[in-house]
Amino acid sequence: MKPDKIHLSLALLIILTFFSWFTSCTHVANIANIPEICFTADVLPIFINNCAISGCHDGGGRESRMTLNNYADISRTVTAGNPNASRSYQAIIAKSGENMMPPRQPLSLTDRTIIRVWIEQGAIESSAACPTTGNGGNTPLVARACFTRDILPVILSRCATTGCHDANAGSELSSFTTYANIKSSVSPGNPSQSRLYTVINHSSGESKMPPASRSQLTAAEIDSIGKWISYGALNETCGEVCDTLNPVTFSGTIWPIMQTFCTGCHTGTSAGGGIVLANYANVQASAANGSLMNSLRGNGVSLMPKGSSFSVCRIRQFDMWVKAGYLNN
Repeated sequence: MKPDKIHLSLALLIILTFFSWFTSCTHVANIANIPEICFTADVLPIFINNCAISGCHDGGGRESRMTLNNYADISRTVTAGNPNASRSYQAIIAKSGENMMPPRQPLSLTDRTIIRVWIEQGAIESSAACPTTGNGGNTPLVARACFTRDILPVILSRCATTGCHDANAGSELSSFTTYANIKSSVSPGNPSQSRLYTVINHSSGESKMPPASRSQLTAAEIDSIGKWISYGALNETCGEVCDTLNPVTFSGTIWPIMQTFCTGCHTGTSAGGGIVLANYANVQASAANGSLMNSLRGNGVSLMPKGSSFSVCRIRQFDMWVKAGYLNN
């Protein structure tokens, strides 16, 4: 099945699966009539985005005994044709306990349905009719851009700043603080016809966004937004790439996070709250006086980042860096 047809069938898949799960009617859906779920296009990205993240089932973290970033390893956790006997499927539908995966962040109903139907269809690798990476399923795919993890933080930091596309945007501006508002400015599957993507790609002029006077999107961030739109501009919540096992450094851990979530609002003469976080010296000063950790925890000040908050793991990374002497490493 082609990519542009995959998402059109998801609603049908959910409806059909619900009938086979929850009704007592004897005329339940026949799995043979449901279009094929493609491993490389539909199933693998779910595992990559939610399970095979750093420190988990990526082959090198705490859960290295169970790698979930390729077909060979994933297939060992399932029993073809029988989701109820499949270890990985039972983990994603568990409601509590150590076996619940991902921890504290369950997969969406759509993602669970896709995996269940894929197993029921035989848990096969993508057929010739499905999109393929050409690698036989043995090389991990790069995780696709995920809205809550990759897109929303960039939009909030670069676009939804005070006086621009924030929650108080006037009639001449669109508020870019929610998925619904952001999606209204894109054409799913077509970046070139999406207003959001075209304005961030302008090199100059009045149409360029953000304006030249404000913090600009990086090429990688623009590319991620383009890929997110190409895939269908989905409202996905994916696993966070957060590692507290390895050393936390400013250049490798702290600064990339600051660039994504903070510098858009805290740069230049219009910096939010008059707090500038444009470089290491600024961040070091904030760490030294305690304001950095207080803002991340909401201790006596407004919780940051604006419009969201960091996970316990992410805050732990900052805390480790601060307690180690907030080095420029």
